[in-house]
Amino acid sequence: MLDLKSDYDYFQPFTEKNFVTTTKEKTDERRTEQRLRYRWPVRFAGGTKEKPLSGQMFDVSSGGMAFLCHPDQGNIQKGRQITTDFGVPHFDSNSSFDAVFFSRIGRVCRVEKLSEQVCRIAIRFIEPLFFKPGEQNICESDAQQRLKDKALSVVKAEEKVIAYAQALTRAKERIMYYARAKVEAQEKLKAEIEEKVRAQEKAKIESRQRIKAEKKAKTEAKKWAKLEAELQKKIKSYEETIDKLKTKTKENTDSGLKVKTKVKIQDIQPEKENLLKKVDRFVTDKGRIY
Repeated sequence: MLDLKSDYDYFQPFTEKNFVTTTKEKTDERRTEQRLRYRWPVRFAGGTKEKPLSGQMFDVSSGGMAFLCHPDQGNIQKGRQITTDFGVPHFDSNSSFDAVFFSRIGRVCRVEKLSEQVCRIAIRFIEPLFFKPGEQNICESDAQQRLKDKALSVVKAEEKVIAYAQALTRAKERIMYYARAKVEAQEKLKAEIEEKVRAQEKAKIESRQRIKAEKKAKTEAKKWAKLEAELQKKIKSYEETIDKLKTKTKENTDSGLKVKTKVKIQDIQPEKENLLKKVDRFVTDKGRIY
């Protein structure tokens, strides 16, 4: 809708003053049909290929209409044919009305420049409307009140729509926030679960390795105990043998016999040394970590 600003009364929003006619307007209103005045938007164009422009309804009858627009909108001149799209209130027997929408081709019969920013275009329809908007068995004050009530209801409806849209926007923002928080929580929980699973797998591997190492340690301990027992047994046997040889050597010496016991003792010594080397290697290997 145009933002029309002028010192003329008929440029102000729809009020009771809009229906008060001046002396000049009374002369203009000496027509065969009364016109209906209201301030609804109008779309007009000079041709089908031209871009539609916006105007504001001034008054309408079944045979023609007048609307307001900016002087620089299009090249609207007297005698030119233009196409208009507009709505007309059709009052019923109740306290409301319906909006009937028309698309009419009309010829410009008057162009009035009311100010530097506003001009009034009057056209006559080639095809008239099917009813007379200004003669609907309703007085101007009642029509004004109905239009005013409708405008208020539209404003309230728009305010409700805006409020609902804002509430919907806030709800969508909260939903998006909750959705992001949910995704973040799920990712965090997934990471924690994966970390826990990895820790459990690592613990299982370490447990199996520890059991295996303990089992191996027990086996090595048994081997060590067995080897140590054998070693002690052999050492004891060697000591007994050496003692016997020493005793026999002494007896032979005492009896004047010469026996080559030194060679026999040397024969025993390498076997003892080999056994001690094995024990040393086993002791060295026992320090390994399994």
